[in-house]
Amino acid sequence: MRYPYERRQAILRILEAEGRVSVADLSRRFALSGDSIALDASTTAMYLARFLRDRRELTVLTNGIRVAMEFAGRPGITVLMPGGMLRWEAFSLVGTWGEDLLRRMHIHKAFVGAKGLTLEEGLTDVNPEEVRLKQAIVEAAKEVIAIVDHTKWGRVAFATFCPLDRIRLVITDVQAPPELVEAARRRGVEVWQV
Repeated sequence: MRYPYERRQAILRILEAEGRVSVADLSRRFALSGDSIALDASTTAMYLARFLRDRRELTVLTNGIRVAMEFAGRPGITVLMPGGMLRWEAFSLVGTWGEDLLRRMHIHKAFVGAKGLTLEEGLTDVNPEEVRLKQAIVEAAKEVIAIVDHTKWGRVAFATFCPLDRIRLVITDVQAPPELVEAARRRGVEVWQV
């Protein structure tokens, strides 16, 4: 399925038939052949990488060393890492060195985690260097997909790296606050609870 509308309709049919579907199952059913994606250094992105590592014809840009290692040696997957300073707390590469690479890339989908998500501030994070790199990833991406659990909703961290109107989809868990989920949907953001 090449078009997002068709994919969403297929997902709705799966949900109607099965009642529930996991992100892992969706990633298997809807292969990203030929796509270029960005994954940040978040723990959630690392788990997503584990489900994507058997794909073919996939280019992955990541500043997460652990995320890159999930794809190491996988045929058909190209991993690009921006240069930078090693941030040991997150095991990520940060700094302005990667911005030139990002300006030259066409990223189809950026999957980003955050320390906080609110309707007013959008996606926020705590480290200024991570924020700057995530801002560059968001600018380079055609679609931004937030991957946040229920503990991130309603929280605001140090700085915004992605406003709400730039987020196409939020993938979260079923414990996300219902009132905030509905408010995000009313603002035009698609929300999947898995």
